[in-house]
Amino acid sequence: MKQTIKKTGFSIVSKTIVKIAWKNIWRQKLRSSIVLSAFAIGIFGGLASVGSMKGMTFDLVDNALNNEIAHIQIHNPKYLDNNEVQYTIKETNALKNELSEDSKIESFSMRTKVFGMASTATKATGIMLNGIDPKIETKVSEIYQKLDSNSTWFESSKKNRIIISSKLAETLHAKVKSKIVVTFQDYNGNLTGATFKVEGIYKTQNSMFDEQNVFVDRNDLNQILSIPHNEAHEIAIKLKDYLQSGEEAEHLQKKWTSLKIEPWFILSPYLKMSADMTDFMLLIFMTIILTALGFAIVNTMLMAILERKKELGMIMAIGMNRYKVFQMIMWETLLLALSGSLIGIVITLAFTSYFGVHGIDISAVGEGFASAGYGSVIYPVLSQSDYLQMVALVIVAGFIASIFPAVRALKMKPAEAVRQ
Repeated sequence: MKQTIKKTGFSIVSKTIVKIAWKNIWRQKLRSSIVLSAFAIGIFGGLASVGSMKGMTFDLVDNALNNEIAHIQIHNPKYLDNNEVQYTIKETNALKNELSEDSKIESFSMRTKVFGMASTATKATGIMLNGIDPKIETKVSEIYQKLDSNSTWFESSKKNRIIISSKLAETLHAKVKSKIVVTFQDYNGNLTGATFKVEGIYKTQNSMFDEQNVFVDRNDLNQILSIPHNEAHEIAIKLKDYLQSGEEAEHLQKKWTSLKIEPWFILSPYLKMSADMTDFMLLIFMTIILTALGFAIVNTMLMAILERKKELGMIMAIGMNRYKVFQMIMWETLLLALSGSLIGIVITLAFTSYFGVHGIDISAVGEGFASAGYGSVIYPVLSQSDYLQMVALVIVAGFIASIFPAVRALKMKPAEAVRQ
């Protein structure tokens, strides 16, 4: 019974202290409002910046997986060393049967790849020819969705059709129906070539990828290169869940030890690093902001304590113990920090809800971002865990910021404080 009374009494005292702390904050409305505004702007600025960075990173990864590297790639290990044409995947029929029966795989596409020199009457440049099965490739890659209005995706029944990028078209002074001469080494090491007619022009958000990659029918390219139909340089795999890329690649590698099977984050470590850095950036960025805001709160609370020195001395003189005074100062600091932070979080939620759908157009500087694979529109993204992490950081920062003012208040001697 006594324990119950003590617990209830402690709860009542705590609630009373919290109420008093909240009222004390608004005794100086202008000062408290300025601190709240500073916190709200700081939290909004930090979260909005990190959300924009996360949005750009997710867009970068999504674009690379859907247009460039897929989720998993399979190669002849020797082909990865120097990209020579003769190093193909031989056992494609057995491998296709295995991949078709795998429940984790959504689709896959066989590709023939070769470096060559593309030239028109006025210009020439190095390119990577990607020989694809047009219908199957649409289940793995979204390049076919990036065509301009005058283009088609291998609808012509004629041979030697080619899809090039707008960047390459600009370099070669080419357009739809233009002819491009491509020279390269064939399967036997002989120099050969062919004339291709432009059927389509595409554009992704990665200008470096666009400038180097063209797409042709794999049957046409295999015939020119003298590569057997059942061989390929690359098999690109799209999974139902890209998060299982590592596990699935490891599973396939155990079965096909003679091949090199790699998930997207091994093929492109830069993408993996970019994705991992976003959470770390949130922690670092917001820690810096909260440290700066913490000093503002410490300064505000010290001023409040000095103004209420006589009052604090009096309540200690009439019997309020130092622990409760410490609690009151701590709650004032925490409530000030949390209130400002919650305002900032609400503004950020509104910001991400709107711009996460409509996007932020940065096309004015989009060319520079495109060279690194980023899009010209940013869609800010923040998860629930980001907001929870933010609240946790605010609580920690508020608690640390409350210690110095609270200790300063405890050092006061009630008799001296009352006389002032």
